[in-house]
Amino acid sequence: MRSAPLSSLAGSAIGAVAAVARLARPKALHPKGVIAEATLSVAGVGRTGSSLLDVTGRWPATIRFSRAVGLPDALPDIGGMAVRIHADRPVDILLASTGTGPLSRYVLTTGWRTMGRTMTSMFPVLIAGRPLLLAAFPTAEGGTWTLQHATPLGKWKTLGRLTVDTWEDDDENLHFDPIGNRLPGSHYPHVLRALRDPSYPPADRGA
Repeated sequence: MRSAPLSSLAGSAIGAVAAVARLARPKALHPKGVIAEATLSVAGVGRTGSSLLDVTGRWPATIRFSRAVGLPDALPDIGGMAVRIHADRPVDILLASTGTGPLSRYVLTTGWRTMGRTMTSMFPVLIAGRPLLLAAFPTAEGGTWTLQHATPLGKWKTLGRLTVDTWEDDDENLHFDPIGNRLPGSHYPHVLRALRDPSYPPADRGA
């Protein structure tokens, strides 16, 4: 009998842990957050291969900021930033607090603040056959982030800006699905799909 791929086993393990955590709270990960209604302004200078990121335009967006593990505020936690772009169809992007260097962009970081931290996709997404990472860099004026992209070890390049219009209370019924609502022209590598798919349903796809 063939053994299950390591990625599938890892994804199932994540899902099992999340399911156990749900006994204590509805969302295993990112249990509490704050929501912002925002505007994504795309500069039209990108060459990602995704029409949504490469063509000049403005789109309404919903952002949810959260602490990944849900530790008490007195303790540092991993930051989470889930973005839904209300384009012709919903597009979901999940970001987490990491470094931004060629290697540190693959390492999660902890801190006390949820906002005001750089968030990246951490894992590349294949867009037009090329692996690219996405990131949101906070600006000095606050309430605004530059949306950027990079090759796995390359420099970050600006695609546009996310600007908060209004702040809202958290919504426990808001869920994000970066695979089902993926960027136009993109797909996740098989190993990432295998890691995400088994873990998402038990984790309630919370972000």
